Amino acid sequence: MRHVYECSVRFDDLDAFGHVNNVTFAEYLQEARVDFAHRQLRASSGNAPHEGSVVVQQSIDYLAPVPFRTEPLRVEVWVTRIGTTSFEVAYEVKDESTLFARATGVLVAFDVRGNTPRPVNPVEREILERYLEPAP
Repeated sequence: MRHVYECSVRFDDLDAFGHVNNVTFAEYLQEARVDFAHRQLRASSGNAPHEGSVVVQQSIDYLAPVPFRTEPLRVEVWVTRIGTTSFEVAYEVKDESTLFARATGVLVAFDVRGNTPRPVNPVEREILERYLEPAP
């Protein structure tokens, strides 16, 4: 299963060529990841506010330029691997006819108070497993 986030293209997302700037794609991924964390993980896991995850690696493949548009982009995020203290995610940024970007990332479960990684707890693991599917 994939978590779906609809992301608006803002006028200031565009570069000098009239396309969404490459750096902005990272913001779109972050918005989808935060939406996933708040709607799925945080709401269901019972984690304290200081418990969450941090991004330790991210890679984006740009497949097609995104011009300004009024229709939102669809950002899909899903889990591709769950480890002891980390998990990997994959993303697709697309609309009904075009795949604009693919991305992957590694997140580490983190305790902000202790400033240390922590194990993925059993409830988080159960939630993450619902979104587990192979990378494209």
